Amino acid sequence: MKLLLTGDSIIARSENHTIPELNFQLQKMLACDIQNTAISGINSGGLALSLPNLVFNQPKCDYLIILVGTNDLATHKQVSLHQFESNLELIASSIIWLYYPEKVIFITPPAVDENKQRVRNNNLVMEYGNIVKKVAREYRFSVIDLASKMLAEENFPQIFNGKKNDGLHFGVNGYKLLANLIVKKLNQISN
Repeated sequence: MKLLLTGDSIIARSENHTIPELNFQLQKMLACDIQNTAISGINSGGLALSLPNLVFNQPKCDYLIILVGTNDLATHKQVSLHQFESNLELIASSIIWLYYPEKVIFITPPAVDENKQRVRNNNLVMEYGNIVKKVAREYRFSVIDLASKMLAEENFPQIFNGKKNDGLHFGVNGYKLLANLIVKKLNQISN
């Protein structure tokens, strides 16, 4: 199986390895080749403009997995909900010529530990996540509601225990959770 992962730092970061932590965790669970073109700091507008490099010029994969919105909702550089939705629509309509809807997975922005994170809060995360889910429904893409799954975790704050420890970026536990959610979704849609 070949996966193309793209989006922001949640997808891009390496925690303890020379490859992104998400790649490492997924490769422990799946026999897969992974292309990871995520860029730390990118928002939905940047992703839309960068699709030629991040998606179209990459080798075609079995599944395209996108997580964006984390930087759109940050209060110090916030993209309005309306503009975020327009950007997601542009992304979705642009990729559909290359990836059939059942081969695309959108992931909502992650929940944050509000005790540590100063420019994001979970109300905003849910508002932006609802837009991700809406656009995914419109295009018949699969969606992973990452924020809800994180908030349901018994040891929620431990998800963020890692190198950054900033209430946003994950430690290994967060990447294990995300990798498990991706594997579960891939199993659902491939059967």
